[in-house]
Amino acid sequence: MSPATTRVLVYDRSNLQCELLSTGLQSLRQDLEIECARDYESMIPLLATDATWVAIISDNNWAASAAPVARRLRTEFPQLPLVFLLQEGQSDRVIEAFRVGARGIVYSNENLAQLARCIDRVSQGEVWVRHVDLGIISEQLSRSGGRVTNAAGKTLLSPREEEISRLVAEGMSNREVSRALRISESTVKNSLFHVFDKLGISNRVELARYVNLTAEQHAQAVRGKQDTHP
Repeated sequence: MSPATTRVLVYDRSNLQCELLSTGLQSLRQDLEIECARDYESMIPLLATDATWVAIISDNNWAASAAPVARRLRTEFPQLPLVFLLQEGQSDRVIEAFRVGARGIVYSNENLAQLARCIDRVSQGEVWVRHVDLGIISEQLSRSGGRVTNAAGKTLLSPREEEISRLVAEGMSNREVSRALRISESTVKNSLFHVFDKLGISNRVELARYVNLTAEQHAQAVRGKQDTHP
């Protein structure tokens, strides 16, 4: 692989759709090295040995495959850039895509040149999204607090998950958490996957917001009780 080559991993449960997308991109851009994957397990060997991929998640079945796969990728490979290929006219998917860690969004009715440009920008650390979608995302996240506030104050996590969440919110790595709690690093990763899924978040920054918000609301509740009962 030459230094100018960008490695692209295309995920689609349909082998035909995956091959069509891969072949189309390859014919358009010879500097792309493309692999197809129909399930999460087939992606792991590639990503485990080289993290310099851009992953394209095709939205043919959002709830059953695209969103869960994206959440798992975000948990296991937090630095992996994710690009979503979405259907036009579904603003809720746009918001959800960014909640699970999207760095770029392209629509299936756009030409492959747009997707290729998105891949270039995302691989360079930028974000690719249309202005209209950016407005939708900003409005929704400002109104709902990135979905974190929906979970604040509710007992959604197990005691172990809460303990891990607090340590992660303090800035600990998975390895440091495993040492502090004397559990395996894989247990920490699996617990974080379940925490992200339960709270509808996609990264450690949002988890820290959840932990801090919950602590703040608890403190306010305590202060309220003290004011009521002098």
